[in-house]
Amino acid sequence: MIITVAHSKGGVGKSLLAWHLAIGFKAPIIDLDFQKTLVYTNNLRKVNGYKKLKIIQPETPEEFIEFIDEWPEDKNIIIDVGGFDSNLNRAAIYIADVIVTPTVDRVTEMAGLYRFHKIIEEISTKMNADISVSVLLNDVSPTAKNFSVMEELVDNLEYFTLMDSILAHRADFYRLMEEGRGVTELEGKSKAKKELKKLIKEIKKSR
Repeated sequence: MIITVAHSKGGVGKSLLAWHLAIGFKAPIIDLDFQKTLVYTNNLRKVNGYKKLKIIQPETPEEFIEFIDEWPEDKNIIIDVGGFDSNLNRAAIYIADVIVTPTVDRVTEMAGLYRFHKIIEEISTKMNADISVSVLLNDVSPTAKNFSVMEELVDNLEYFTLMDSILAHRADFYRLMEEGRGVTELEGKSKAKKELKKLIKEIKKSR
């Protein structure tokens, strides 16, 4: 299964989500983000005594497509897309089995979602495909209960569906990434681990 974490806006937690998903799925990552956050995090993982993840960094759309064409259908892979629009990023969206778009539950995020929806609409029209995007409420306040504004927004965007899973702002997500680890590698109970496992289960069921 190809899982693409994508949004045309930066700062919504794509790389953090891709990292924790890759460890949770025990899957390699294709890093299309020019900031190379995950490459740096992978080096931290090695420094802290953990086996590095496999990270692939294609330089062109052609190299990317060639790699994906040879990828076994029964194996999972995570794609981290940068917060900008490009042919390479659009290719990663088009070939995905599941597209996860993290967004923060703030009014200021709405314009970014509208812009990304326009991109999805353009890809769907050009490729004559019905592309479905799973919008994930990410980094929300642990005490937040009412998401009606975001629910109404997503409900009115044809290619978007709001996921049942929600990731709250949890220190474990950030602390463990700084160590090059994932929340699913934690021993014992953790709210962050519980939320991520629920998300992984929902992604598996959505295909």
